[in-house]
Amino acid sequence: MLCIKRVVFSSVKSGMLEGHPNMPNGQAPISSTDKQLAPQDIQDGGVITSSSSRRLRSDEIPGVVNDFRLAARNAIEAGFDGVEIHAAHGYLIEQFMKDSVNDRTDEYGGSLENRCRFALEVVEAVANEIGADRVGVRLSPFSDDCECWDSNPETLGLYMVQSLNKYNILFCHMVEPRMCIVEGRYQIPHRLLPMRKVFNGIFIAAGGYDREEGNKVVDEGYADLVAYGRLFLGNPDLPKRFEIGAPLNKYDRLTFYTSDPVVGIVLAPLTRTRSYGNVPQPHAILYYSQRSTKGGLLIAEATGVSDTAQGYPDTPGIWTKEQVEAWKPIVDAVHQKVVSSFAKFGMLGGPPLMEPVRFLMSSTIIELLQKNAIEAGFDGVEIHGYLLEQFMMDNANDRTDEYGGSLENQCRFALEIVEAVIDEIGADWVGMRLQPFSDQLDCWDSDPEAVELYMVKSLNKYNILYCNMVEPRMATTEVRQQTPHRLLPMRKAFNGTFIAAGGYDRDEGNKAVGEGYTDLVAYGRWFLANPDLPKRFELNAPLNANDRHTFYGSDPAVGYTNYPFLDSSD
Repeated sequence: MLCIKRVVFSSVKSGMLEGHPNMPNGQAPISSTDKQLAPQDIQDGGVITSSSSRRLRSDEIPGVVNDFRLAARNAIEAGFDGVEIHAAHGYLIEQFMKDSVNDRTDEYGGSLENRCRFALEVVEAVANEIGADRVGVRLSPFSDDCECWDSNPETLGLYMVQSLNKYNILFCHMVEPRMCIVEGRYQIPHRLLPMRKVFNGIFIAAGGYDREEGNKVVDEGYADLVAYGRLFLGNPDLPKRFEIGAPLNKYDRLTFYTSDPVVGIVLAPLTRTRSYGNVPQPHAILYYSQRSTKGGLLIAEATGVSDTAQGYPDTPGIWTKEQVEAWKPIVDAVHQKVVSSFAKFGMLGGPPLMEPVRFLMSSTIIELLQKNAIEAGFDGVEIHGYLLEQFMMDNANDRTDEYGGSLENQCRFALEIVEAVIDEIGADWVGMRLQPFSDQLDCWDSDPEAVELYMVKSLNKYNILYCNMVEPRMATTEVRQQTPHRLLPMRKAFNGTFIAAGGYDRDEGNKAVGEGYTDLVAYGRWFLANPDLPKRFELNAPLNANDRHTFYGSDPAVGYTNYPFLDSSD
């Protein structure tokens, strides 16, 4: 099995078609075109209109190529072992490559050769700067992100990998088409084999893989490595879990395993927006170190190549000395665990802020949920109440259409959301949070147990992963607050993993799980104030009290990262 040791790669990419409120000085994003994304309806009858992109002039393109070259050089100086050039997912390089977007009539438009010219100029510049054996390229020929698609994606993919062979780069990282439903089950299309056969270097496949699919494609020679994004995000110890066939969690540190060495695992790039002022922050050291396992491969989040490259707020950059220095301790922490890691640079775009909600007309409901399920990129999501709960609870829902009146009608909107999300990402990645006994914002139901029994039975039809349900408010009995434990009927009716939340402490949580009242217990305020809560529970150690005054705010430390650990060595 392939094992790349002590390698940290950075991945570079550039601008999307759509603008973002945080573009510097309100400037338009650069693009291969000046076409605008189609307006998108929103719930008040208006539209979301992205900022118009600005077509790059031919004489500007060398400057953008140089941005990539300088970013690559900075990456090496920061301690990265190489770069991944991101020519995928609707960003700038892919906008040149795909015929649905590229309407240019100069030497960068028209023929397939011309459309790929910019991408290959970037590859050549980066390879000349840092060496081809330090360069990888990410491609998504079958994607249609941001309305960026090609009429013949396989031809495009084949042309690119054949051209990349001329530069002898280290790897090609290619994304599968979206998963499709075959006999009622989501399956990966496996359309990358022609490109894999042609490419001379290391071939990495990505897109919807689980443990079994990943092992199969590596064993059969379909790919050399498999990149995991969403699974790795929720499971920092993913290699160990794969090795022993252990269950996977969603952001649950209680189920971490030890970090024995396993090879051949890849963390795909995931934007986290935690780099204030576009400078990588110390908390990223912990984030990446947690996910580091000897012999693995990490690809860091999207990182800007220039000050015009920031579509999302607080994404990291690497165009200044300060940013380069800030990356060094992050990369060093990963190297200490002998891990391969790629950092990803790029120009990002993002959605504008939504308008205030209004009383929804039934004609817009289906359209809204479909747009949210598809365009928001849901994956591994927990669907949460608020608007949905307003439909479900009879004191708030006074509608007279098909979304009001009967219990079935009140729950219709929530279940349509569930179905839309499942159709997009699969039931295995979906959970739902319900709070039947809540009366927040005057939103309550005259028969909460009936509502939630109806909901969990309906959710069973979709085979979602879990239901996260909140207990009623705690009651005071004999001078002690106690959890009411009203969720048992719903727990018995639900087929998936059941999570209980609401006022639990260590003993109550252990008892609830031990007696089969729930599968898992969610802790909020205790975990907020005790970053080492699992260890404290294991040792039955004292707990820090929380500070409600710092629950919400912008301070990066106070009430956020300054709660003490049990052991100062942590």
